[in-house]
Amino acid sequence: MIMIKNILVPLDGSKNSIRALSNAIVLAKQTDAVITGLFVIQAFPTEIDVVMTVVGKALSKHYKHFMPIAKAMCTKKGIKFLDVIEYGEKGSTIVSFAHSNNFDLIVIGSRGMGRIKEVFLGSTSNYVLHSSKIPVMIIK
Repeated sequence: MIMIKNILVPLDGSKNSIRALSNAIVLAKQTDAVITGLFVIQAFPTEIDVVMTVVGKALSKHYKHFMPIAKAMCTKKGIKFLDVIEYGEKGSTIVSFAHSNNFDLIVIGSRGMGRIKEVFLGSTSNYVLHSSKIPVMIIK
């Protein structure tokens, strides 16, 4: 049986990411786990300077607004919450971060705030599901 002590929840402020966080809170409460909220700002190496100046400012505002809400949700239920911001391609950044930080579980919303919608899963959750060696729980 896998011990769940560290849960990664990719967050973007969408309704599905909030549902993922709510489900992770229930699980964390049962297993005494810590939740890490990961906010990924989509960036590619050639765009990093532009992202940091133009889009990055807008997304940083979104991050600064949303992450305290996520932290409050966890604190209210007695769950320790850590927040992290990363820059890169969303799917690969989530998987890489999860693997390098030894998470036991990734809880992700089925669709985020991206424009591309796939039939059943968003492109990021689909990528994470198929690329992660860590168990993934997708919340619809």
